[in-house]
Amino acid sequence: MAVVEVRNGFKYYGNPKKPAIILNGLNMTVMRSSIYGLLGASGCGKTTLLSCIVGQRQLNSGEIKVLGLKPGLPGSGIPGPRVGYMPQDIALVEQMSIKEIIWYFGRIYGMTDEDIFDKFIMLKNLLELPPPQRLIGNCSGGQQRRVSFACAMIHIPEILILDEPTVGLDPILRERIWDFLVEITKTTKCAIIITTHYIEEARQANCIGLMRSGVLLAENSPEEILTKYGCNSIEDAFLLLSQKQGKSDEAQKSIIKEQTQNSNTPIQVITSETNEKIATLQTGEEFRFKKRMSFQEQRAPGFIGTFHFTSTRRMKALLAKNWVQFVRQSSSMAFVFIFPLLSLIPFFLAIGKTPKGIEIGIVNEEASLQQCYDETLVTVTRFNDSCEFSKISCRFMQNIDQDITIPVYYSSEAEAYKAANEAQVAGYIRFSHNFSEAMQSVLDERQFTEDWNINNFQILVRLDMSDQQIAYHLERKLHEAYKSFMQDIMVDCGIPKHFANIPVHFLKPIYGSFDEEYQKFIIPGILITIVFFIVTLTTASTFISERADGIWDRTLVAGISTSEMLLAHIISQSLIVIIQCFEVIFFVAFVFNVQSNGDSALLIWLLVSIGFCGMLFGLLISIYSTSHTVANFVTTGAFYPMIILSGILWPLEGMNSFLRHAVKLLPFTLPIISARNIIEKGWSITDLDVSKGFIAIGIWIFIFAVLCVFGLRRRS
Repeated sequence: MAVVEVRNGFKYYGNPKKPAIILNGLNMTVMRSSIYGLLGASGCGKTTLLSCIVGQRQLNSGEIKVLGLKPGLPGSGIPGPRVGYMPQDIALVEQMSIKEIIWYFGRIYGMTDEDIFDKFIMLKNLLELPPPQRLIGNCSGGQQRRVSFACAMIHIPEILILDEPTVGLDPILRERIWDFLVEITKTTKCAIIITTHYIEEARQANCIGLMRSGVLLAENSPEEILTKYGCNSIEDAFLLLSQKQGKSDEAQKSIIKEQTQNSNTPIQVITSETNEKIATLQTGEEFRFKKRMSFQEQRAPGFIGTFHFTSTRRMKALLAKNWVQFVRQSSSMAFVFIFPLLSLIPFFLAIGKTPKGIEIGIVNEEASLQQCYDETLVTVTRFNDSCEFSKISCRFMQNIDQDITIPVYYSSEAEAYKAANEAQVAGYIRFSHNFSEAMQSVLDERQFTEDWNINNFQILVRLDMSDQQIAYHLERKLHEAYKSFMQDIMVDCGIPKHFANIPVHFLKPIYGSFDEEYQKFIIPGILITIVFFIVTLTTASTFISERADGIWDRTLVAGISTSEMLLAHIISQSLIVIIQCFEVIFFVAFVFNVQSNGDSALLIWLLVSIGFCGMLFGLLISIYSTSHTVANFVTTGAFYPMIILSGILWPLEGMNSFLRHAVKLLPFTLPIISARNIIEKGWSITDLDVSKGFIAIGIWIFIFAVLCVFGLRRRS
């Protein structure tokens, strides 16, 4: 009985007008309880043919039947437990141990732990596997290939497909594996398809298919091939047939064009070996099988239509694999849980804090440095009706915040000006030689004082305006020092405090506290962007790595649907996102004492929604990206526009009217406004400006989910 039948199989990649033909009218038959050796040079189409047999790829035309059914048909078991597949690549999770990876495949094949253990002991002895607790990543190449072989054999399938299983193994072990395969076909109904570069070892196969340029040159037993072509070795026969075949990779472009216009009509491929039409018809067995299926089972397999195929055992295996893979990658753990904290620490330590240690020049013409710091100095002497001031400029200097400024004393204004001009200091302050007398005159005579007293009473301040933020803070601190200075004097002299508001013309009043307010303004955006983009990068990296390493495809061949794998990753990543959000909120609250005036649970809910959106965005990037480099470029390219335009660094009111409304369509803009209203105003979700953020992120989650479904279906 034939278990695999391929008739007029045709497969190409690329543009139909200039196709890269992989399979060209290929015909193949594999019988039950036999070994089929598929031989051919690299690039001849062997791996593509095997992927079509296991249902991972579809032929452009022609027909494949495996166990009497079309691969991929719901209920066919292929992909699934009826087939065992060892790909050419290792395709194993390096972070898992040998025992864990074999148990993983055994469980998704539906085996009990007792059966897995029995088969594992047998395969361990046969293949001389390393200790069960050794990680796959710590095994040599040959050891990894033996473990890969064990994963394909753990459930003794009806069809075993081995793509280059003996590469890198020593001759003694290769011979033992072939003896084992021969024994399997004698004692079970298992059919084995094996590809190998070691052509002569395939003489132990029951049937050999010699393949070149997508066509089987011969399909006979080893003895028949040697007899028919008069050769002493299979390798000589293969070389002889290759020379006779000539060009066999040409196809009629008109036929390919016809197929693209009507995908339901199988195309006819004309080669040097065949000139017959093969109709794609369902057998009676297929018809009866479909008739028994329910409406849901007849739905095309895809992201939505296969959720009901999952089981608790399979889902546990997938979740365990994801968890082990994540926990044993120290770099991933650090990036997910430590990097957010490392990003927040410099933000709170550097952004929005008052500058300190600013050097400013002091030119005091009425008192020397020693006199100002003399502990016996009395600056205010009170009499019955008046006060007498002496070197009152020293009193002013004592009111300047010493944490903010570091005074540098100069003997003349010329020296101070030169130092400021050369950026040695941020500016300088000058007191006139009769500052105390002028101040006393102003307070005593008030509006009747002479102009020269008003001029000498003024404090000359010159600041370096090239750094406006530093100048701003210095100016504000000097205002605070002047206000405190005047109030102290009024108290000492018994003068009403409103006289402390005598204007000082060169010091322009500045209102508000820029540093603390700006930090509160930017915190919500920082939290949201950290959660979103870290989850985006980890999700994209995870999916790209699994595809690149072959783990994704191998798990699909084992019968796990795309829906099940996505669901397992969503559950795993969601748990990580929740932990990460709690970690960030508690870190900000307890380490930097940033308290939310609103419901913390509502804020965490918003952050988790943002993380879930980032997870779908990362999945979307991984679907359309071919490598980690491309994914990083896309993520970085999306990061900076969102940071600049979403109102994180500056209020939306600073933009022009059109851009202000356009940026509200970005994923971050409205959620950031919601987070600000929760943290600062204590608003709940019933407030419109809070609920808008949740609605916006929900819409983006839906958009990313639809795009992911579309992309996955397109790839499959």
